[in-house]
Amino acid sequence: DISLAFEFEIHKNDTVDVTMITKGEDVGSSSSCDADNIKDSFGDDVKVNAKSGDGGNSCTVTIKGMTIKKFNNNTPAEITHDNKSKSFTFEMYGFGFDSDNQVSVKVTFPGSVSKVSGDGKKSGSTATWNNAQDETGTLTAKGADHDSSRKAGGFGLNSPLSIILIIA
Repeated sequence: DISLAFEFEIHKNDTVDVTMITKGEDVGSSSSCDADNIKDSFGDDVKVNAKSGDGGNSCTVTIKGMTIKKFNNNTPAEITHDNKSKSFTFEMYGFGFDSDNQVSVKVTFPGSVSKVSGDGKKSGSTATWNNAQDETGTLTAKGADHDSSRKAGGFGLNSPLSIILIIA
């Protein structure tokens, strides 16, 4: 049996960081746990790190600074940025996971999550599916492309405090 944990962090500058943790017998010694093999797919502008652990039974791959376009071309997921609604939409085709494997998917947006499909959970700026292998459709989450000014300390232009200060 293999367990997979995918973590996607979407940044407001339209880049994505990906962490994939695979656990299973001898996965850490396979070619898929070699940073050089992975880097070839993404190019020099992306930072790739891969490390084996648990005596060769786990592999953690991190990819940082990938553009959304490169992400969409190289992964089984897709991210779209809608400037009009100031939001990102994440879609991953979860129904292809082997039901014998344990799969979790976590997506963090720059701002609050507004929608999560299936049995996914939302908490602040993060959407999580703890049993993605059981989902029957596309995993979909939508989140704001920016942090709300009130959440960031309450001194944004739209906060009541700034309006009072401007009037005073």
